[in-house]
Amino acid sequence: MFTKCINCCASIIFCVIFACLLVENSVALKRTLRHYEVFHKDDIVHRIVKRGVKQSSNPYNTIKELEFKTLGKNFRVILHPHRDVLHSKFRAYAVDADGNETVVHLDHDNFYTGRVFGELESSVRAHIEDGTLTMSIELPQETYHIEPSWRHLPTAKKHTMVAYKSSDVKFNHAEPGDQVPKTCGYIKEGLELEAKDNELNAREKRQSDQYEYTPTKTRCPLLLVADYRFFQEMGGGNTKTTINYLISLIDRVHKIYNDTVWQDRSDQEGFKGMGFVIKKIVVHSEPTRLRGGEAHYNMIREKWDVRNLLENTSRMVIHSI
Repeated sequence: MFTKCINCCASIIFCVIFACLLVENSVALKRTLRHYEVFHKDDIVHRIVKRGVKQSSNPYNTIKELEFKTLGKNFRVILHPHRDVLHSKFRAYAVDADGNETVVHLDHDNFYTGRVFGELESSVRAHIEDGTLTMSIELPQETYHIEPSWRHLPTAKKHTMVAYKSSDVKFNHAEPGDQVPKTCGYIKEGLELEAKDNELNAREKRQSDQYEYTPTKTRCPLLLVADYRFFQEMGGGNTKTTINYLISLIDRVHKIYNDTVWQDRSDQEGFKGMGFVIKKIVVHSEPTRLRGGEAHYNMIREKWDVRNLLENTSRMVIHSI
């Protein structure tokens, strides 16, 4: 089941489109979260624990400590820079209305990974920009998220952040007391595919009985595309902020995949360490200027049918790589 996917990862660059629903005010945010808190960047204590005499690519050459209180808990996180999710040939571009690309240079040392002091099992992923955090703190019983307030509360004060727990997110499809499903579900194109699926699964099971698969290629290179709406709403109209946010999102997804044990059957040992690297990011800083009658994924449009959006993006982006 996984063999084909893993082999394809070596040669395929995925195009990821982020469609978002912006939470526009505190009333809407309360409909989305059971509880959240807002705090200011001045509430965070920064300490440099270690700074190498010479500049080095060693991630532990610089270690910093942040301490803050939110959601009824005192956090003391130990961080060091990391670039695990960026390809060695990573490039980022801003694209104007006519499709002209301009290279965008980033400070890669603003991305961090680390742990929570005093916790036996913890993981922290963070991006720090002008003292404001985009952070995910994973503990055995809970995951905490911190994001800039302006992304959710347009009237919030400058340099403030929203903090919330994963367990406080309200899912529209879940009734009170219902558990959130582990998968989003799927749609089959036709019943005629079911027989083929069963035949394929049976054949793959027979093959898996004969050998244990050990992957040799463990990273899928990604192409990320942010349309103009994403640039405006989630990036605040700033190209670097948009790029940094995309990197932070993929960094979280990469960790989930990297920590997952993949196995066809429970009696197999399975394997782990699969993940992603970002090879290219494209940010549309303007709506694309259209020619007569054509459609473009970056055009001004209120709603898209998901299938049409993906197909349009595939034609416009994938085949131009």
